Amino acid sequence: MIRFALALGLLALGVQPAQALDVLPGQYRAAAATGAVGSVTGRVYEERRKPDGPDQPLAGAAVTLLPRSAQFLEKLEAVKRTSRNSMNDYRAAAPAIQTLKAAYEKELWESGAVDLVMGTVVAPDGRFSVENLPAGDWLLFVTTSAATDTKVVEPKSSKKERGVYVPGTHLTGYQRLTIWLREITVSGGRAENVELIGRGAWFSGVVEERGAEPVPPGAGGAGVGL
Repeated sequence: MIRFALALGLLALGVQPAQALDVLPGQYRAAAATGAVGSVTGRVYEERRKPDGPDQPLAGAAVTLLPRSAQFLEKLEAVKRTSRNSMNDYRAAAPAIQTLKAAYEKELWESGAVDLVMGTVVAPDGRFSVENLPAGDWLLFVTTSAATDTKVVEPKSSKKERGVYVPGTHLTGYQRLTIWLREITVSGGRAENVELIGRGAWFSGVVEERGAEPVPPGAGGAGVGL
């Protein structure tokens, strides 16, 4: 089992972390102290494309279990709702969700509850298991991504390109991010099993990757043409 390193650098997307931690770590620790621990097991996969074909396991998907936070859930659902408003909101949604998760993990870290951030990685057969979870309410957060490159189009130059040149960025590729989110109640001595299918994901979005814009021919090195 792997305890994920917490992401301390948050993306500058205007998403604010919660003002106060709305979970009580002591409840989870009390359960663990009395031996009331359970586990969460499951499978993450794409359904078979043919009736006689195999399911496609999503090996390598990241699995994280976090104490259930109403504030965290509310913020996640707000981003999901907003993503339907416009193309710009949709493009910002996946990075915003990642930022919220990192902020919540950081809150747990700073409150001394880093031991309640637990996770693993989906095995080649599509299965995972997280054990020794204190009894209580948890959030299961599973993500998988696939990289896609985009064709870089070089900027066209013309005789009019003699003014001020301001370098920018261009899209070099993006990650297609798929997220499953489940609320799970863990009971002592029991294993909770979940089936996570691609088409049943909670959210699918993109994380853009950008690079420096190529300098157009004729643009002055100092930024001002003659």
